Amino acid sequence: MEAQAIYRKSDKGTEAIATRGHGVGGKLRMLLILVDGKKNVEELTRLAAGMGESAQLLEQLEADGFIEALSGGAGARPTGGQAVVAGTDLSKLKSLAARLLLEQLGPLADELSLKIEATRDLSQFVEAMKRAYTVVRDVKGQAAADRFGAEVEAQLPKA
Repeated sequence: MEAQAIYRKSDKGTEAIATRGHGVGGKLRMLLILVDGKKNVEELTRLAAGMGESAQLLEQLEADGFIEALSGGAGARPTGGQAVVAGTDLSKLKSLAARLLLEQLGPLADELSLKIEATRDLSQFVEAMKRAYTVVRDVKGQAAADRFGAEVEAQLPKA
């Protein structure tokens, strides 16, 4: 895999996440959630560094048909759908929120992470974050929810 290659979930990968399908669990599942068709291999391996051997895990996801390279060359970047909010890349905010949710909730974060990743603008992102904050508070307590919210909020543009 080239460091600048960009991958997305295949239909098989999307179905595995949605149905909690067999064949992808644990570290593979967490990494699959991070694959969004925007982050390159270098970014994904950096985000998943705590899982260990993240490059090999990505290769396994590709070999098993859960992810696929985007067409247009290894270094291609998607041109549409990457909203920039006052200098802040929305995809970075979504990735941060998904990673923090995984850290806080483990597999319970799957559905919330997918909803956050599916947001298309800041207002949708904020609504999804409100729900995520509530779930973190209910599962891990107020202090954990406040830390989660503060980490994401610190990356939001100042109004």
